Amino acid sequence: MKKWLATAWLAGSAAVTESPAFVLDYLLRALRVTVLLSLWRIVLGQGVHSPVPAAAVLTYALIAEVFADQLYVRTTLADAFWQGTIAQHFLRPMALVPQFVAEMLGGWLVSLLLFSLPLLLAAPLFGVDPRPASGAAAALFGLSLFLGIVVGLAFDFITAALTVALEQPVWLVFWVRQSISVVLSGAVVPLALLPWGLGGALEWLPFASVAWAPLAIYTGMGDPVRLLALQVFWGLALWPLAGWLWRANREKVVGYGG
Repeated sequence: MKKWLATAWLAGSAAVTESPAFVLDYLLRALRVTVLLSLWRIVLGQGVHSPVPAAAVLTYALIAEVFADQLYVRTTLADAFWQGTIAQHFLRPMALVPQFVAEMLGGWLVSLLLFSLPLLLAAPLFGVDPRPASGAAAALFGLSLFLGIVVGLAFDFITAALTVALEQPVWLVFWVRQSISVVLSGAVVPLALLPWGLGGALEWLPFASVAWAPLAIYTGMGDPVRLLALQVFWGLALWPLAGWLWRANREKVVGYGG
């Protein structure tokens, strides 16, 4: 536990002390959520038929930004590849996955305190009710968010292992994964709003288990039992694949990292 806490503390401190640009990033994120909420109000105010209430869509958009880090899980694996420091992680007295998870959690703590919590408190200023659909939805959201993080971590390690196995540029694979996730996960557009039954089909894919599932549970847009079951299924299915890919490409990873 001490190793975890020390690693998380160092990562969180570095996020603040090494670059003052994190403030600019928070300002841009605040601008993004402002523009997104405005766009949703315009679209839903044009008499467009919506299967879910406009208030729920606005809450969905706000909560998606509050928990943006948790809904799009990204460790420092890609940075370690790019900077050539990945080999150093193999020399540390900790397993590889806990190292990157601890670093990620340290960065999350800073973001939660300096951006997510203030944004949540400022929700009334945006004209948005940030409360969950019900007390049960709030409790199940916590469980679903945890399961979504588990699935997202599996995606991150699978993507990194494929980067090494295929010998592709780090950021090329990263941006491909990000583009696919944004479209298919429901992090920006609720899957319930997609036409022609696309949302119902995409809900069964693993990408939806990362973002759509917790957000749908929070806002009452989806069936909690089905969504949680899908998250458990994808977590159990993807982590063995991630472990196999890492074992198969471990030596390549060391060489790739310089």
